[in-house]
Amino acid sequence: MGAVTHWLPIRLFENFYRNGSLIYGGGQALVSLLFTEFVAFKKKQYLSAEEFLSGVAISQVVPGPNFSLAAFIGVLAMRDQGIGGEILGSFMASAGVFLPGTFLIFFVYRFWNQLKQYRVIRASLEGINAASTGLIAAAAVLLFMRLESNLLNTGIVMATFCLVSFTRVPHYLIILAGLLLGYLI
Repeated sequence: MGAVTHWLPIRLFENFYRNGSLIYGGGQALVSLLFTEFVAFKKKQYLSAEEFLSGVAISQVVPGPNFSLAAFIGVLAMRDQGIGGEILGSFMASAGVFLPGTFLIFFVYRFWNQLKQYRVIRASLEGINAASTGLIAAAAVLLFMRLESNLLNTGIVMATFCLVSFTRVPHYLIILAGLLLGYLI
């Protein structure tokens, strides 16, 4: 429908539906896919790398970060259409990323335990889990590559990594501290 109508809300829904169907083992795997599709892909470029990074950081503070990030991208993709377009873009992107999981819950969950008894299904889940881990690593690399290479940025990334890995400081406090630090610098 998006290719036929060229209507941006339909294209947003289709793009997020496709990407939402690939979520497995956590939404962080989706970050690299969304970055590639909505920032790096030359035909779209609905938002800049800086806007995307800000959206990822802010969405990690709230419950349901995938839905928040989808809504954020939907708003920015439709920002030229006014407030009504932004609301429509937010809704279409959120619905698109939300529906695949909803369909799985309603139609597959009933017999999921029976499916996992088959060796082929178990083996494929291990492969999917490995691919999901690779996508999360790709997201980290893609986002890190967009940072300006200087000692301050590298130090902040390393300090954040150490805080997350070796302390029990709540993640939302680290993100809020990063936002405050970004504002002050």
